[in-house]
Amino acid sequence: MRIPFRALLLTGCIAALTACGGDSQPDGGTPTPDGGAQGQTDPCEPNGHIHREAEGDWCHCDRGYLASEQGLSCVVDPDYVPREGFDFGDNGEHACFHVANGPFSTVTASPDRQPRVDDFHTHYTVQLRPENGASVGTFNFKAWATGDFVLYLSTPDVAVTVKEGERVLAPVATRATGPFCDGLKHMVGYELTDKVQYTVSFGPTALTQLGLVIEHLQ
Repeated sequence: MRIPFRALLLTGCIAALTACGGDSQPDGGTPTPDGGAQGQTDPCEPNGHIHREAEGDWCHCDRGYLASEQGLSCVVDPDYVPREGFDFGDNGEHACFHVANGPFSTVTASPDRQPRVDDFHTHYTVQLRPENGASVGTFNFKAWATGDFVLYLSTPDVAVTVKEGERVLAPVATRATGPFCDGLKHMVGYELTDKVQYTVSFGPTALTQLGLVIEHLQ
């Protein structure tokens, strides 16, 4: 029996697609969870990095640079002035108000999920979990503004790590709070960016819980 030419052509196309891999990216890269492809260059480098989101890709640029209006790239910010130090504002007086007056929330660390700690003007009781003979915990924090943020902690004796993805952010400054309350004794300052998802990790420490307030300095 003769096989029609159109059937042979269709069979050949299917075989070619199967051999090449139907899930490959147009540029030949391998799909990644964020919708990009391995092997793609980051158009925002070397002065920033790309965020791939459902609403559209955007550049998170380094200090001293800003996103170009013409496309995905980071260009020099002509208005940037290098900062000198970090202004902790009222040194924790407002944060101490929330220690006494709330609102209050308790979050418990888990190896399976990362509870959120991104409500402003909220005093969190952070319950850590045991790991390797000490206590640790990782929590999600999304910055709903761009600028200076302060983590007010009940003690300076807990290691704090803030990450954006796998990138560890160095704190800009640390300092003891003013003598406004016993519930908050230490401040850690960061420069954070609106819309960016961060994680905040505590420990390892001998403590099983700590108090936390995170504020955006106006």
